[in-house]
Amino acid sequence: MTSIGRRLGGGLLVTLLITVVLIGQGSVWLFDQALRRYLTTVLQSETDSLLAAITPGDQGFYLDSLRIDPDYQRPFSGRYFVIDSLDGRWRSRSLWDQRLPLESDPGLRDVLAPGPQGQELLVWSGNYQKGGQHFLISVAIDYQPLLASFDRARWLIWGLGGVVILFTLLLQQWLLRRALRPLGQARDELAEWHTGQRLVLSEAVPLEFRPLVEEINHLGRQVERIIKRSRSGLADLGHALKTPLAALDSQLQQQASQIELDSLEAMQSQLLVMRQQLERALQKARLAPERQVGQRFDPAQDLPWLVQSLHSIHGDQLRLHLPEQYCGDWPFEREDMLELLGNLLDNACKWARTGVWLDWQQQGGELWLSVEDDGPGITADERDKVLLRGTRLDEQVSGHGLGLAIVADLVEVYGGQMDLDQSAHGGLAVHLRLPVQP
Repeated sequence: MTSIGRRLGGGLLVTLLITVVLIGQGSVWLFDQALRRYLTTVLQSETDSLLAAITPGDQGFYLDSLRIDPDYQRPFSGRYFVIDSLDGRWRSRSLWDQRLPLESDPGLRDVLAPGPQGQELLVWSGNYQKGGQHFLISVAIDYQPLLASFDRARWLIWGLGGVVILFTLLLQQWLLRRALRPLGQARDELAEWHTGQRLVLSEAVPLEFRPLVEEINHLGRQVERIIKRSRSGLADLGHALKTPLAALDSQLQQQASQIELDSLEAMQSQLLVMRQQLERALQKARLAPERQVGQRFDPAQDLPWLVQSLHSIHGDQLRLHLPEQYCGDWPFEREDMLELLGNLLDNACKWARTGVWLDWQQQGGELWLSVEDDGPGITADERDKVLLRGTRLDEQVSGHGLGLAIVADLVEVYGGQMDLDQSAHGGLAVHLRLPVQP
């Protein structure tokens, strides 16, 4: 897709090119027309001077050469005349043996006439009466040097226009980038929003962008309220169902003697499934506390709390092996990382015999995270199945396969990759790669 800058630059380039060409051509044409009108008056004055040089004599009229401009005497000087009368024709010596193109009707030529030695002549002719005799006087001036000057002026204007076009395009791109800078700021703030560093975009933007920013902030507040209600509702629903399930279990135990053994075992099994799902929901609510505005996941602060929560659930017989040094906070939203790590570590603790190993590092613009245990592990054929929501490989262990499926969903949201492998400790190794947000 073409960028706005290229579209505006292309449109401006075409407009400026047309403008420069029209200005260059139009200005030269206007100056040419003005100069031709001026030279017409000069040529009219020349005819008056030539008419004054026609002198009556004993044998009729003759042309007094002493009263003629010397330019008419030099060959091919660019100044020419021809005078026709009843007594004959007088031609300027500057014509030498060439002929001067004459108009059939006296007046200024609209088109330049070819002259000697490739000259372009501007010709003017006039009818005059003197001493009772008719004279047709035609004068011409070489216009070729002026045409060459016009060509140079035209190219000079086009060259200056090209410089102006280049400068204008650069200035337009600079002004455009400066005008769109608030969009870049909003993009950076959205990246911070994605990683949990902020929840509101700055509204200190130009008036044209303010409605967009306000709508994004409004949408963000709505999403935040929906997420908060959803997670609060999950915890409320779990607590609300816990008491009725306990009551049903108590009544079932009281009436156990009146119910057939097969039916009793089926109902107890279903109650156990419901209780386990309820415990899982409450555990998720505990591992994903209320969101704090602009907070990233900080291993130094959040991991001890998470480890303590896992010890309270699974007991202290399991040992969680963590890196000795933490390298600052992660560029991800705290709540998502708590849910991701909580599910991974909880799943590993369920299957581990003695310990769970957690490690991570940032390299190549990605966060590499691994969780390993020393449990029985999972065969290569069963690793794809375990990621399906609700799939369990061993009914003897509490849980319903939701942990790894939830982790897979979070990894997909962040555009990462999740792989299951055999751990060096004998159990399952879960490897994650999450793109680091700027």
